[in-house]
Amino acid sequence: MIVRCLHLGFLFFLLSLNLSFQWPAKEGTVTSIFGESRGDHFHDGVDIVSPDKKVYPIAGGTLVYLWNRGLFPLEQYPGGGNYAVVKHDGGILSLYLHLEDTSTFKEILTKNDALGTYGNTGRSYGKHLHFSLLKPVERTSINPLAVLPPYPDEKAPEVKGAFIRIGDRYHGIREGASIVLTRHYPLLVEITDSARGKEKLGIYSIKVNFNSTGVLEINFSQLGYSKNGLTFSDKTFQDLFDEKGYYKIADIRYVEGINHLKVTARDYSGNETTKEISFNVNLQAN
Repeated sequence: MIVRCLHLGFLFFLLSLNLSFQWPAKEGTVTSIFGESRGDHFHDGVDIVSPDKKVYPIAGGTLVYLWNRGLFPLEQYPGGGNYAVVKHDGGILSLYLHLEDTSTFKEILTKNDALGTYGNTGRSYGKHLHFSLLKPVERTSINPLAVLPPYPDEKAPEVKGAFIRIGDRYHGIREGASIVLTRHYPLLVEITDSARGKEKLGIYSIKVNFNSTGVLEINFSQLGYSKNGLTFSDKTFQDLFDEKGYYKIADIRYVEGINHLKVTARDYSGNETTKEISFNVNLQAN
């Protein structure tokens, strides 16, 4: 009955169920990906736009949750706007947010049954579909790119620069630069990716060496729900991002003199880039 509400092992699990997922929008363009910064929280899905704006379930299933202002016209939109949740074999849930108003729904769905069209409902800054994939028993959100058909992407991420924030000021760290530090501030790295040349996307994984020591290695494959909130590999949003969306490397110990930073960034298609920066530190730590 319809009710009102609101990695590798996973891939083997899907194969055992013989599930074949499709993209929730035809001829869609991805405008945001899983794990990106949203200023104060992780983005727990992918955002998609498409020519006809129609939204389809990624596989057959049962519509188990929904909220739509077409049914509740006197109420305000929740943050996700109108949404629908479909349950698939194995208990997997797929979520579709920011749908247009409608009062017509189908409970048992095939992959060819449109859920509706996406719009700009809820907390949204332009018409798009937000799509998420959940494993409720494990309390995890899965990177949809792990199970959807491959998305064309031949462009490597770009490591645009490194920064140290002191107070409210961001100091750019360039090759051969010199900086005076009174403490071991986190290093911040600006990284962007693009699949088709216009988007500004996040990345799938980052690996950082500092002075020949590994200080960060993480991939954005699975978002966990724990007592510490949402985490990737037990790291919170504040552990991994600065408020500007820069990737944060917190476990840094500078040395007097030359310091060497090596950052490797990869997108989900396997495109990879590495940037190295050597800079001088005058360390006046207490």
